[in-house]
Amino acid sequence: MDESLNRIAFWLAAHAPRILSESLNPGAEATELNALQNAVGQPLPPDYRALYQRHDGLNDEENAGNFFYGLQFLPLAHVWADFKQRREAAPYPLAHVGPGIDPTNALTPNWLALAFDGSHGWLRVDLAPAGGGQHGQVIFWDEEYETAFPVAPSVATLLDTFANDLEANRYHLHPDALADGHEFLQPARALDLVNWQTAARFRRYAAHQ
Repeated sequence: MDESLNRIAFWLAAHAPRILSESLNPGAEATELNALQNAVGQPLPPDYRALYQRHDGLNDEENAGNFFYGLQFLPLAHVWADFKQRREAAPYPLAHVGPGIDPTNALTPNWLALAFDGSHGWLRVDLAPAGGGQHGQVIFWDEEYETAFPVAPSVATLLDTFANDLEANRYHLHPDALADGHEFLQPARALDLVNWQTAARFRRYAAHQ
């Protein structure tokens, strides 16, 4: 996973240096990760933990940047707040799920937050997959469409895919954000997760709507 993060950093240094130097936070403290792990009641996936040890999400103080699939990589403080809220929430079943995802509760605290689109789309790390799913898989949850589906079998795979897509020029800087002085990644239409129903990489899940 370190190799993937190094490749991502190398690309950002060349194409979006403000995301690398201004948006990405330093790593979270081990004590913070241990506290979250104790609250969750099971070990955090090693790659999820390693990612936060390298970068504690993004901030928008100097540059309104983003990360994988154009989403906001959430700081651990936001993960904590989301987890506490979910721990108190009543179960909320989903209308549609992809393979390996338990449909009984979209508000389960076993879906740790990872990234957010600012509206209704979340990347989450699944600590309680259904049969055929993988512990620590990364899933996308669309609140509006009451739908969840797998995006990657692990955080490590998510980062490797992100690095591959960057190197294949499947991201560019959003021109409107750039005009406002910010470096903000815009994914190619084929992998635009926010608009997953028309994105070639994900639209197979729209068939179940």
